[in-house]
Amino acid sequence: MNDDRLLWLRWVLTPGLGVRRSHSLLNRLSHPQQLFDRPERWSLPTDLTATLLEMKRLGEQHPVHRQAQAQLRWAEAGQHHLISLQDARYPSLLLEIPDPPLLLWVKGDAELLRQQQVGMVGSRNATLAAQRHARQLGRELSLGGLVITSGGAAGIDGCAHQGALDGSGQTIAVLGCGVDVVYPKSHRSLFEQISAAGALVSEHPLGTQPKPGHFPRRNRIISGLSDALVVVEAAQRSGSLITAEHALEQGREVFALPGDIGNPNAAGCHRLIQDGAGLLASADDLLAVLAPGHRTSMAKPSSNSIPDADLPAIQMSLLALLSSEPQALETLSQQLACSPQSLLEPLLELELGGWIQQQPGGYCRL
Repeated sequence: MNDDRLLWLRWVLTPGLGVRRSHSLLNRLSHPQQLFDRPERWSLPTDLTATLLEMKRLGEQHPVHRQAQAQLRWAEAGQHHLISLQDARYPSLLLEIPDPPLLLWVKGDAELLRQQQVGMVGSRNATLAAQRHARQLGRELSLGGLVITSGGAAGIDGCAHQGALDGSGQTIAVLGCGVDVVYPKSHRSLFEQISAAGALVSEHPLGTQPKPGHFPRRNRIISGLSDALVVVEAAQRSGSLITAEHALEQGREVFALPGDIGNPNAAGCHRLIQDGAGLLASADDLLAVLAPGHRTSMAKPSSNSIPDADLPAIQMSLLALLSSEPQALETLSQQLACSPQSLLEPLLELELGGWIQQQPGGYCRL
C-alpha cells in the first residue's frame, strides 16, 4: 500500500531495528503502526524503546521523521519508486526468502522486478575470456526474454549488465549502497544507462555509502529476485559463492561456467559443478530451463576466427596467432620470425582498433 510509505520509511530509518528484528516484530503485529503507537509493549532493548518513545513524543519534529519525509519527496520524481512489503508491486519471489527487505528503493522501471529474471555473478578481477562470456550471455539471455540481474560491481557484474543493454536493455543492478550513490565510480555511465533502460535497486536509504557488510546482504536479494543464478567465474572463497549458497537455500536453479583448471578464479565454478550445479555451455542451456522452445539465433564466433577486415598482412598474421590467453611479445616475434621491435607498431594499431588488448602477460584477442 503506497499510502504507508512514510510509515515504512520511519521503520527502516529507525536505528537498531534491522531486518531480522523487524520481521520478528512484524510477525507479532497486526499493523506496522502499532510499533510506534505502543513502543514499550514489544520487549525491545532499552535504547531502542527510548528512541521509539522519543519519536512518538516529537512526532514530525523528530529527525527520523524528517529524514523519512525527504526520502518520500525523492519518490515523487518520475521513475523513482519506494516499494514496501505491502505494495502490490513487490516481487513475489523475493517475498519467499527468509528475510526480504522491508522497503526497496528503485530508480528506473519498477515493472522489471516482477518479470522473469536470471542472476549473473562472478569475479571482480575476471579474465578477459570470462568478461567476454558474461557480456555474450547477458545479451543472448536478455534477447531470450529474461531480465539480467546482477550487483553492479566491476568485472563480471558490469559485463553482464552491459550485455543486457546490448540486447533488450532489461537489466537490474542490486546495489550495496543507496541508488543515488555511484559505486564503483567507474560505473557512473553504466548506471545511467541501467536506470534509463532497466532499474537500480537497493534496500538501503538514499545517501547510504557502500560498506563491506552491505554486499553479502545484497547477494540474497540478487538470488531472491532471480528464477536461476549463473556463476561465470568465481574463486573458492568469494561473494559469488555466497550468492550461489543463497540461491540453493532459496530453491533456485544454479548454473556455472567451467573455466581453465589452472585459473584459481574458476575453482569456485568447478566446485559448484561437482556439487550438482548445472554446467552452462551456452545461453541455450539456460533458456531450455526457463524459456522452453526459445533458442538463440546468433552464431557464436570462435575466438580464433580471422576478422573480415582490410588489415595489413602482418596484422592479420598477429590476429591468427593471438587468442584470449596473453602471449608475450618475444613469443610472437619467434613465431613470425621477425624482431620484437618490428611488431610494436602493428600491435599498437590493432590495440587502437579494438582488436587486441595488452595485459601483464602479453597481448590477447578481444
